[in-house]
Amino acid sequence: MNGKTACLALISLSLCAQAFGVNLRERKVVVDTEKAELCLESRCYPVLVGKDTPKGTFDLNIVKTNRRGYGGDVMKFKEDKKYLYAIHRVWTLKPEERRMQRIASPNPADRHITHGCINVTDEVYEKLKAYFVVEIR
Repeated sequence: MNGKTACLALISLSLCAQAFGVNLRERKVVVDTEKAELCLESRCYPVLVGKDTPKGTFDLNIVKTNRRGYGGDVMKFKEDKKYLYAIHRVWTLKPEERRMQRIASPNPADRHITHGCINVTDEVYEKLKAYFVVEIR
């Protein structure tokens, strides 16, 4: 999907939502950094987070990237002069970090590893594309 097509799809989604009385800002996911979990659709999923993961409520924006390990896009939620914070697929380019094993761990302490981004499984990432706001606690 190119940028123009993506833009048209987002505009169409927004217009359809307005026509049916849906407030896109209500399409919110919640991330609990202490529990290292993300909740949507009445279900919670384990995530990888870090001590630098920003707290607050943020808009989610899909951003294309050609950087290795991110699968072509990320969901940006905050950016400052130094960093872009995003929700993205589990980054596995450093095998010694064992991120896939860590995200599967039932122990939340095992899932605290990132430098501020939120890592999710491919399945959860695809579900997130229908959401527009993230609340991080």
